[in-house]
Amino acid sequence: MRVLIVYGTTEGQTRKIAWRIAARARELGYESQLHDSADLASKVEIGGFAAIILAASVHQKVHQETIAGFAIAHRDLLNRSPSAFVSVSLSAALHRDHVEAQSYVDRFVLETGWRPTKVLLLPGALRYSGYDYFKQQIIKYVVMKGHGLEDTERDYEFTDWKALSEFVGSFLETAGRNVGAPP
Repeated sequence: MRVLIVYGTTEGQTRKIAWRIAARARELGYESQLHDSADLASKVEIGGFAAIILAASVHQKVHQETIAGFAIAHRDLLNRSPSAFVSVSLSAALHRDHVEAQSYVDRFVLETGWRPTKVLLLPGALRYSGYDYFKQQIIKYVVMKGHGLEDTERDYEFTDWKALSEFVGSFLETAGRNVGAPP
């Protein structure tokens, strides 16, 4: 079974997550193809894939435009195929109830018309080392205030790799049953 993984990233954590998704799919015996949504100069023929996974990070309460554009352009096929969405955000790490992180996905689904078969709200990373002074201060005093993560001398990675691995395994197992092609 062939699996398409398309991701959108701003600071690189979602790229790392997408690579892990592709590696996990290969571990499970699936053929995977990975694409950065920002580099999709030529159109990917997504009709040849039995399952599709999109991964995008949230910045300023929205997912990447390139992923939204991809979902809109391929909405009909995505809605007919086994498809999964991995939404990467700090909200998924900071708020146990995930209400805020889920609201970003709800808005994305409403705006794109894509109804993923399965969704994972996945914590991302905080890369103070990659931010300029101004951005560090905004993150420190606005976004992270009160969360005990204001030390700008270090980076924080919150991604739950085990949860990601389990999600990918579960999704692909279900997708494989649906297309009648076990790995």
